[in-house]
Amino acid sequence: MAKYPDWVMKHKEKGTYINYVNGKYYLYAAHSERVPGTKKVKRIFDGYIGRITEEDGLILTKDKVSGTVSVYEYGLSTLLLGISKEIHKGFKRSFKNNADFIITAAILTVIYDKYNNYLLQQSYLSIHFPDMNMDISTTEDQRFAIERGVRVLNYEMNEKYASEAEAVKCYFSHLYKVKINGKYYLSDESQELLALKKKYNIEWSD
Repeated sequence: MAKYPDWVMKHKEKGTYINYVNGKYYLYAAHSERVPGTKKVKRIFDGYIGRITEEDGLILTKDKVSGTVSVYEYGLSTLLLGISKEIHKGFKRSFKNNADFIITAAILTVIYDKYNNYLLQQSYLSIHFPDMNMDISTTEDQRFAIERGVRVLNYEMNEKYASEAEAVKCYFSHLYKVKINGKYYLSDESQELLALKKKYNIEWSD
């Protein structure tokens, strides 16, 4: 890691990095993600913060936000989507045209005790399944499958995280993806969430 002057380093916080270009110091936001299937970790650029000078300190960028800023619940829904891979495969065999709907309904029910289009749009699941309609009429078999999905997901959560299952639900449900100027940014991860991620070797991969 390059060594920079103290007046530069005092502006470097967790989730940021510094670039030195043509005699000037620039501060950027970033986070690390594991490369799927490997032990390698890559740095993901999250945005430009500003320039650092000895005289003026950190000079923040004057980037303008255009359009709507969208915030999606990300942590718990993404975790549950990963846990549900096997039962999702089973639903695809039994409900060829409705498997995605059934697993989405089950995940939303685990998080919110119900499912509907409004809750889907608040969730990053709406990015995974952009054409999903949660207000369709369901058959008895489909409703039974959703209930089964809820039971399986709750069982898997309790099996994986035991007495910390409720803590995982709490902290992970407050991790968000934010869409600004057409780009997605991960919200700040709490110390409690980071501790749980480390303990259970949880990595994000969309």
